Amino acid sequence: MVINHASAIKKELDAFKLSTGKVSEKINRVGDIWNDGNYASLQARIGELAKTSKTVIESGERACSGIDKFFAIAAEEV
Repeated sequence: MVINHASAIKKELDAFKLSTGKVSEKINRVGDIWNDGNYASLQARIGELAKTSKTVIESGERACSGIDKFFAIAAEEV
């Protein structure tokens, strides 16, 4: 039986992806209604958030991969 030791982190990453995706989607959707300087500023900040979120997600995925590899190696019999 293979245990996925990184499953809790993966669940959190999935929730994070979903929430950041929703924020971006909703901000882009209201762009059709709003057309002012405040919206442009908000949209720029959301773009920065998206870039940072991508970094967090990629780092989390690498960490999960490392965790799974560690436990796979630890489970090997010598």
